[in-house]
Amino acid sequence: MVFSPTPSRHRSVTQHLAISLLVLLSGMSGLQAADNAARWPQRPVRFIVSTAAGGASDIMARLLAERLQSLWGEQILVENKTGGAAVIATESVVRSTPDAHVMGLLASSFVVTSALRNDLPYDIRRDLRAVTHIGSAPAVLVARADFGASRPADFAALARANPGKFSYGSPSVNSNGHRAGEALKRALGIDLIHIPFKGGSQATAALLGGQISLMMATPTGFQQHISSGRLKIIGVSSAKRFPTNPEAPTFAESGLPGFEMVEWWMLLAPAQTPTALVERIYQDVAAATRRGDFHQRMLDLGIETFAATPTESARFLQSEIERWGRDAKSLGLTP
Repeated sequence: MVFSPTPSRHRSVTQHLAISLLVLLSGMSGLQAADNAARWPQRPVRFIVSTAAGGASDIMARLLAERLQSLWGEQILVENKTGGAAVIATESVVRSTPDAHVMGLLASSFVVTSALRNDLPYDIRRDLRAVTHIGSAPAVLVARADFGASRPADFAALARANPGKFSYGSPSVNSNGHRAGEALKRALGIDLIHIPFKGGSQATAALLGGQISLMMATPTGFQQHISSGRLKIIGVSSAKRFPTNPEAPTFAESGLPGFEMVEWWMLLAPAQTPTALVERIYQDVAAATRRGDFHQRMLDLGIETFAATPTESARFLQSEIERWGRDAKSLGLTP
C-alpha cells in the first residue's frame, strides 16, 4: 500500500519547510547585513550640520570626524548647509542614499522647525533614523554684575514688580536661548521683552554695553565674562547643575520643579539605513567620544557630551517631537 499524506499532514509538512526556509533566509540576511556593516564605509563620509563654520555643531562635527577618520579609514567631510532654520541641512540627509555615507549632526532646532511648519518636504518621524543622541547644553540667564538680582527667586520677584521693564537678548529667534526665555516667562508669570540678535557675540556685546538687561543663551561665547566677574549667572535651564558652573542654581531647584530647556545634538541617518549599520556607527561614535579630550573640549564650549544607544535616542527624539508639537506655538515661536 502506498501511503498518501492527508491534506492536513501535507499542510503541516509544507508549513514546516516554509518556516525552516524563512529561518535560513533570515539568518543569511542577518549575516549579510553584519558583513555589509563590517565593510562600511566604502567611500568618504559626510556629516551635514545646519550652522556656519565655527558654531557649536560645526566644532562638534569636526572633533568627531578627527577621531573617527582613523577608525573608519575614509575621509570624513563636514558640510555646512545653513539657512531655512535647519530645513536645508535636514533635507540633505533625508534625500541621501540610506547607506550612512551621509549623516546629519543636527541640533534640536530641526525638531522645532518641523513643529512650526506644515509645508516641509519631509516628515522627520518617517524619514529620519536616530543613530545617537550625543550632547546637550543648557541656556543660562545672565546679567551684568550690577543687576538687582542674583538668584532665581530674587529675579522672579524683581521681574514681577516691574512688568515690561527688563529686556533679554538671545542669539536669534527660535534659538535655545529664545525658547528657554519664553518658557521661563510663562513658568514664572513675568513680562520680559525679547530682543533677538544675529548670534551670541552680538547679544553679549549688547548686554555688556547696557543695551539690554539680561541674556539667555548657551554660555559658549561669554564664559570668560562670567569668570572675570563682569557677568553673573542668575539661573540655569537644565534639570541639574552644569559641570562648568556648578555654583549656579537651576530654575528647577529654585521653585520650578521639572523646568528644563536645553539645546541638544543628535547624529541622524536616512530612515531606511540598516539596523546593523546604525549599531556599528553608534558603537564607533561612543568609542570616539571617550578618546582623548573630546568630552573636555566640548565642556569648554558649554556642551556636555555622551553617546545614547539608537533605541534610547529614538525614544528621546519621539518625546521631543511630541513636546514641540505641544509647545512651539504656545511659546510664541514663529516659523
